[in-house]
Amino acid sequence: MNVEFEAALKYIDMESYDRAVEHLNKAIDKEMDGGSEETAMEYRCVLGELLANLDRKDEARDEFAAVVDYCDFSKSLPKQNAIAAAFIKAIDEGSPLPQVRARGSAPAKRDPRVPLVPKPVQNKSFISKQMNKRK
Repeated sequence: MNVEFEAALKYIDMESYDRAVEHLNKAIDKEMDGGSEETAMEYRCVLGELLANLDRKDEARDEFAAVVDYCDFSKSLPKQNAIAAAFIKAIDEGSPLPQVRARGSAPAKRDPRVPLVPKPVQNKSFISKQMNKRK
């Protein structure tokens, strides 16, 4: 992963969004210069999502349009293509922006009453095995 992209993610976590946009642009430029257009488009999708959430919808739409064009041309990155298309549709229609699940987050909260490791079933055979170990 690109160092500039990692820095951008840290700035997003610290809520310093202008610096994050700066580093995302640097990461995109570095990947494009290195010949890795696919990675650059992944970063561009993140940049578009950040810009859309910052209410900079015109800039976000441009980023998402570039992602969709690349995905249609190369027939790759289906996840980014779907995200970009959903954001473009929401921006054009003026509807609320789609919520994309944060990276590494769990889909739902776990019930704290349920143990992580299930207890063994204590049926008749289990009890008899335990009793035989005592002898």
